[in-house]
Amino acid sequence: MSSSRRTWWRVAPDLSALGWDVVTVDLPGHGGRPIGSTRRLADLAADVAERHPSGATLVVGHSLGAIVALSLATRHPSYARGVLLEDPPSGGRSVGEPADHLTREVERARTDPDGAIASILSGHPTWRRRDARSILEGRLLTDPRLAELSPGALSWDLPALVSTCPVPVALAAARGAYSALGEPDRGELLRLLRSERVTELPSSHHLHLDEPARWVEAVDTFGGSLT
Repeated sequence: MSSSRRTWWRVAPDLSALGWDVVTVDLPGHGGRPIGSTRRLADLAADVAERHPSGATLVVGHSLGAIVALSLATRHPSYARGVLLEDPPSGGRSVGEPADHLTREVERARTDPDGAIASILSGHPTWRRRDARSILEGRLLTDPRLAELSPGALSWDLPALVSTCPVPVALAAARGAYSALGEPDRGELLRLLRSERVTELPSSHHLHLDEPARWVEAVDTFGGSLT
């Protein structure tokens, strides 16, 4: 939540170099897109299907995007051959950024962009400045009304979504406080997912920025198994 397609700047070219046709997506309320009438998880999934109707071999989603990817595949079983989840939140509005925190981060991005970038880099010492700038730009382009969505509007049961997904699911997760492989869902998720489709990295919530080479390997390996 509050990210944009800009965060894929490094891994998208690497996937393209491996032969993938990569399309990045901004959800409503993100990347300069107004939130419009979006109020529920189903609305976010429907938006992707409407804007990109041709489908894909593999749909990859990060955080809230991972939940949207699962919802998309469940509601449109022929849309993709597989779904890869990057550190999906376990349930409810648990993208790690409640509404008040989201509002503060967006406001700081607007009033003190240099300070915001310095703060981002201090928490992610391996990131390039462009990584931090991509996060900052996402916050600047966030529709303020995104923070007004009620927690009930964005609620889910992650293991239930995985268990009912009609296509193969892979998981790339961080070892951290907000990881999908933390409690209470760890045991249930590992039971539902094939071991070769689970990648756990010593990373923050942003695996594709912390560990881009290993992230690309996980996406390419799983995607290759679907073609």
